[in-house]
Amino acid sequence: MKKVLFKIIPALAVGFSLILFSCTKKDPTYDVVITVKYLSDTTVVVPGAAVTIEKNDKRVEGVTDNGGMFSATFQLEAIFNVHASIDTTILQTQTLYGSSTIRLQENKTVHRTVFVSP
Repeated sequence: MKKVLFKIIPALAVGFSLILFSCTKKDPTYDVVITVKYLSDTTVVVPGAAVTIEKNDKRVEGVTDNGGMFSATFQLEAIFNVHASIDTTILQTQTLYGSSTIRLQENKTVHRTVFVSP
């Protein structure tokens, strides 16, 4: 009987450990991709635009890449305001501005396009 217990107890301990450690839950992520485009020509992206994603005390800032995109990852679900702007010098210096809102979704990438205009 002792030999059987000495074989069963370690096997149960190993099995329990595998179950315990394999059930660890990953923290959810909330990814956002902001694309900035011109309102006057919605097929043209805006590289180098300043992007701000904010709500209350949480604020993320960045600049769009050559594809007109800026991405960020958050740890909690929330609704954020998105602002985009860029200074242009066609005939005179003018700031193009646009805004939108986003709602983050657990383990999903939320895509939003912000159109900038004078």
